[in-house]
Amino acid sequence: MLKGKRGRNILLGSVLILMLVVGILLIYFKLSVPPGEEWIAYQSEELTASIDRQLDGIKIEELMAEKEKLVSEQSIEGLQLSVAQGDLSYEELTAIYLYRIKMLDQSHHGYNSVLAIAADAMAQARARDEARTKKMAADEKIPVLFGIPVMLKDNINTADMPTSAGAVAFSEFVPDEDAELVRQLREQGAVILGKNNLSEFAYYVSSIMPSGYSGAKGQTVNPFGPLKISPSGSSSGSAVAVTANLAPVSIGTETAGSIVGPSAVNSVVGFKPTRGSVSSDGIFPLIRAVDTPGPIAKTVRDAAVTYAALSGKAVPEELDASVLEGASIGLISYDYNDDAMVEMLRSALEQAGARVVAVTLDQRGIQVQNIIDQTFKQDFEEFAQRYGLPITKLEDLILFNKADVERRAKYGQDHLEAANAVEAPDNSLIQESIVKAQEQLDEIMSGQELDAIVFLNTTGSTTVSAAGYPELTVPLGMNDKGVPQGATFAAGQGEDLKLLNFGYAFEQTVQGRRRPKE
Repeated sequence: MLKGKRGRNILLGSVLILMLVVGILLIYFKLSVPPGEEWIAYQSEELTASIDRQLDGIKIEELMAEKEKLVSEQSIEGLQLSVAQGDLSYEELTAIYLYRIKMLDQSHHGYNSVLAIAADAMAQARARDEARTKKMAADEKIPVLFGIPVMLKDNINTADMPTSAGAVAFSEFVPDEDAELVRQLREQGAVILGKNNLSEFAYYVSSIMPSGYSGAKGQTVNPFGPLKISPSGSSSGSAVAVTANLAPVSIGTETAGSIVGPSAVNSVVGFKPTRGSVSSDGIFPLIRAVDTPGPIAKTVRDAAVTYAALSGKAVPEELDASVLEGASIGLISYDYNDDAMVEMLRSALEQAGARVVAVTLDQRGIQVQNIIDQTFKQDFEEFAQRYGLPITKLEDLILFNKADVERRAKYGQDHLEAANAVEAPDNSLIQESIVKAQEQLDEIMSGQELDAIVFLNTTGSTTVSAAGYPELTVPLGMNDKGVPQGATFAAGQGEDLKLLNFGYAFEQTVQGRRRPKE
């Protein structure tokens, strides 16, 4: 009997030890495995109230029933045509976008891609209607973006709205002046509709923070699979807003794939132009030597005309749909790529008449994401002092976040802490990567006599972004898991128009844009 009792005790003890081990393992995995996305949306009521104030007096449901079809999935050219024909006004256009933001984006379990709405968005639109009438009477040319609502990633300074970079610390910071690119847009007559959410600090707060999350607004979700498919980062909100027809175009920023990545997985066009062709003045830095702003739109043509407005570069009224005929395109693929999607990409290029050459892009030694800590502190503090942010020292920002970790640093802030610990930043690392990336791309292009290279999504973006060469993602379709995919083209320095033509020709062949369900 004692023996049986002892056996039961041993068994019970073993079970308890096993439970303890399992419990410890569960705690370990909970702490070590990155958490997934959650339905988190801050400040939606305030944003919705701003929309309601601006739509007061408008019979919005009647307007939606009658004219939403003139807006949804329409190109910028199509929108301007409807205005020219008298079927739509800029006021109505802006009202429709605002209502869609309220109903699709800021509702319960909405996309949460919009962080702020300009308090005078409707007033801007009405002013554009009046100005258009006067321009027409004076036989003046109407700029392509005139009266067109444009959204901005919320790391781009605006003098009439807060610019937070997604951080709670800067959620009420209003710069004294617009970023240079915003000034250009206003000169072109664009309606600055509002700000898009982003991965906070361009995805440089925490190593386990989901893409599309910010302490200022919460989690942006991918309309093609909320909480299942990442919206990608850091221009998450910009891509989601465009794919969901909340705006015809948004301006994102890229350090290493942050325009083309979200664009690919949200089935829109993303264009990162040659570094320096669009001003980055007035944009929160990630790596100032690499950061580049660019447009996200539904079509290559829309991206092209927006780029023209931002850069002052001339873009022809018609892009060349036959430019791929006889062109030599280097196709880059990796072992981890989806073979079926690579083959679809190859087939589409050949169908368009291109000569496709398999090439290798060795990205070893080209460092971008893994050396942000070397320059982030000095870039941030210089920017903070120049533009008068309420917190100008990275150490003080970290302390501010620690005072309310759940809201201000929900996923920790190990990236910020790592950057703050760097006492002697090594600026040479990024410069070496820039030079090496340029040399490698130049060698591939000239050695293989290529007109451009192409790869899936962001698989070659580290090198292209470091080099500062133009990069363009065009929707390719969906993989067998229902995840949108992009074909990303890159060309030589300054070959922006050439690249846009290649993307346009590919777009006409593939027609890969997919629209999410509403």
